[in-house]
Amino acid sequence: MAFVYRRIYRILVLLGLLLVFVLWRNRHTAEKASEVVRYTPPLPPLPTGSAQPQSCFVFITRSMSLTKVRRTMFDVEKRFNERYHYPYVFLGENHFSDAFKEGVTKMASSPVHFALIEDWQEPEWIDTDRVNDRIGFRNMLRYWSGPFAYHPAIQPYRYIWRLEPGSHYTCDFEYDPFVEMKHRQLKYGFAISIQEIPSAVPSLWQSFEQYIAQHSSRGNSTLDWLVDADFNRCQFLTNFELIDLDFMRSTEYQELFNFMDKQGGIYYEQWSDASIRSLAVALLLSRKQVWWLADAGYSHDLLSN
Repeated sequence: MAFVYRRIYRILVLLGLLLVFVLWRNRHTAEKASEVVRYTPPLPPLPTGSAQPQSCFVFITRSMSLTKVRRTMFDVEKRFNERYHYPYVFLGENHFSDAFKEGVTKMASSPVHFALIEDWQEPEWIDTDRVNDRIGFRNMLRYWSGPFAYHPAIQPYRYIWRLEPGSHYTCDFEYDPFVEMKHRQLKYGFAISIQEIPSAVPSLWQSFEQYIAQHSSRGNSTLDWLVDADFNRCQFLTNFELIDLDFMRSTEYQELFNFMDKQGGIYYEQWSDASIRSLAVALLLSRKQVWWLADAGYSHDLLSN
């Protein structure tokens, strides 16, 4: 019996050390990002009668995730949207059930829109026999990486706030992030940065260097955030991000996305939308166009800000 207790104790110690390491790595990468994009205090509220930016919240989800979606919406409404009333857009690979539509509509203080994703599939150049697992999940990563910005339900909007089912917002927003994005001419906002594991992206940087070699310099980039002595695999956690869709719809972003997409790393390795977005932000945007929301209380799984 004593032997069993010792084994349990060792396992608990190892789990504790693992948790400490994850939290340390999250803090380390956030500090690395803050060297590039500094937080600035919020602007005063818009004058009375001023129009809000054309903005919305976006979920890509399924009907089975109703409970998680409602949990996140509860936080968003309580912490922010019950005062501002921005609309929600729900995109899905399948039609949403009536129960899902009713459940999320009851949570919202604003209009809610539901739309089907028509192009939810791998590109024709992908050899599906080489894809090890979860091809539907990889379709989602690819869709978030670029195509979603052109969905008809998203077209009317300039700015989006991405929401992840089950994530939590733990602090009140005392300002409107969409207004911040517009008035400061910001293109991208994030709360957490992480470091990807090497086995997930073995050829990512090599492919990116090939792209850079074929294109002229973009000027005031923030590529130094991604490079120490070598590629450091830092990336933004895209489960909570603010995006100026003019950036994602730009020729420069689409050229980079299309090039990286055709390398197949999203399907053959484990490249994610975070991988593609982080490279695009680092290459195409200047420091003053990127915003670290240092005061945004946010948590997703073991990661928090």
